Amino acid sequence: MNETWGNDGMFDTALSMNPTMLLYDDNGNYYQPSSPTGARNPVAELKDIDNNGQRMYVLGTAEAKLNILTSEKHMLNTSISYSLHYNDLKQQYFTPSTSGESYWNGYKGRAEVTYQKWYTQHLEWLANYALTLDDHSIKAVAGYTYENSRWERLQASNNDFAYDNIKWHDLGSGSFLNAGKASMGTGQSVAKLIGTFGRINYNWKNLLMASASIRYEGSTKFGKDHKWGAFPSASIAWEVANMGFMKGASDIVKSLKPRISYGVTGRSDFDSYLSLATYSTKGSYFMDGEWVKGYVPSVNVNPELGWEKSIGTNVGIDFVLWNRLRGSVDWFDRQSKDLLYNYTAPQPPFVYSNILVNVGTTQNRGVEVSVEGDIFKGTKVEWTSGINYSYGTTKLKVLSNTMYQASYVELYQKPGVGTSEYFFRVQEGGKVGQFYGYEYAGVEDGKMMVYTDEGEKVPVTEADAKYKRYIGNGTPTSYLSWNNTLRYKNFDLNVFFRGAFGFDIFNMRKYGMGLQGCGTDNVLRDAYLKDKDIVTGGGVISSFFLEKGDYFKLENVTLGYNFTPKSNNILEGMRVFVPAKNLFTLTGYSGNDPSIVSVNGLTPGVDTNSAYPVATQLSLGVTLRFK
Repeated sequence: MNETWGNDGMFDTALSMNPTMLLYDDNGNYYQPSSPTGARNPVAELKDIDNNGQRMYVLGTAEAKLNILTSEKHMLNTSISYSLHYNDLKQQYFTPSTSGESYWNGYKGRAEVTYQKWYTQHLEWLANYALTLDDHSIKAVAGYTYENSRWERLQASNNDFAYDNIKWHDLGSGSFLNAGKASMGTGQSVAKLIGTFGRINYNWKNLLMASASIRYEGSTKFGKDHKWGAFPSASIAWEVANMGFMKGASDIVKSLKPRISYGVTGRSDFDSYLSLATYSTKGSYFMDGEWVKGYVPSVNVNPELGWEKSIGTNVGIDFVLWNRLRGSVDWFDRQSKDLLYNYTAPQPPFVYSNILVNVGTTQNRGVEVSVEGDIFKGTKVEWTSGINYSYGTTKLKVLSNTMYQASYVELYQKPGVGTSEYFFRVQEGGKVGQFYGYEYAGVEDGKMMVYTDEGEKVPVTEADAKYKRYIGNGTPTSYLSWNNTLRYKNFDLNVFFRGAFGFDIFNMRKYGMGLQGCGTDNVLRDAYLKDKDIVTGGGVISSFFLEKGDYFKLENVTLGYNFTPKSNNILEGMRVFVPAKNLFTLTGYSGNDPSIVSVNGLTPGVDTNSAYPVATQLSLGVTLRFK
């Protein structure tokens, strides 16, 4: 059985603008294009549409602490804290009768008011105990947490107003209300999370350090028999530098600490009520002489919904040499088990095409190396430089469970009406993030050619779906960052680079506007220059639209100067600094800055054709330190 998974993100289908379109008509008003369908004047959209809102945040915390026992060997205290996070948002929207939306939909303006609020209450109780006995040190903590999150929403919308200047201030005056076509809605969502936990740390002579913990949590979001989960962790480390046989090397080796750790965490960050049978209104039905509102299931219910568990194992070593060179080397194995994902549900028996289920296990394995050193130390100019490098791959270890069986899954459906292609296919045991499509084989007589499964060339318009293959991967295999800090007298300079390597990007801008005839508006210059020979072949997922996404960029530069004021009773110090961001990116990719393309998750490396270019930012800041 083959299944498909839909894309869980949003794809921006904004139209490209015809650069020859008029801004104003002969009367000096904004020009409204009559073709293609849905075309709008972008200047009029920016000037005339009123889309604003007011947001208020309230963050509050109260805490109390009681010291129960304090002695030379023992310490016992307890504390309780309560915090409230409140977020209140009111939004107003109005588009006038002269707007493109009104033109294409045949009404005189639209107004909408939406009010939402989110608030989370968090209560935590802790008990801490410490024991020092000769060469042994024990620290323990136990606690309880309670979290209650609530969301509420009120929305109303009406259309077709007599006057534009009223906007949303007289929402009931629109004609859609009397015609029964105005909209109104309310909503509420509540979720509770309860947890108990304990942790103990042990230290012997600063030679052996061990830690163990367990957390038992329950969430109202999960099914009746799956609400609770246990999440243990443990670690142990050995400080070799403090052993007797290392005394002869103490001037060189300041720290040498091999370590190993294992831990499990749970995930519950999804909408409430997906494990319950809920209903929503849909349509009205004439029964017994009157119209009765109908109700339908809101989602595909899944009473078996449970915790997704992230299981991590890490083996590494930390070191400090000559008090100038610091670093670590790690091997990691991270697995996501009982993966939460929107699976394509068969219809029937399910009502809707998607259902959130626990199915599958992914595994990410690799190494990470971090090295930092004081290149110049104790000199007029001091320079500290650090490099972090990681390499890893992610595989889908398990795909099916007892309820859902599949030989492969297809992810992220290509945008467009009636499309049936997906960007990704993942098979059990295969790598995550693999693009699946046709292999580009050049151009013949204006036709884009692709390879068959036997290595022959055929026009893409005649290609069979069985010719598709894995054509690239959107997940980087390597990440690199390089941080530098220099100091001279009162000046300091920080320079930070980062990069990603070993991955591909599907260029959606090239796909949507890169070939002749691929759109009704504007196209890229390359369509009539570099790719002028390609007449057919757009609209199909092929390696022609894939490019290497490798990049290395200067992310941030900050220059600062520290002032030491003369003796006073107010100001202790002041720092003036100038940060600059996104200075340049070295890459061979022809689309957007590749650093803004999402490369995480199950559907990585798909660019968008409507993203704004990354801007270089330069600002000025002042930090004051008061006495």
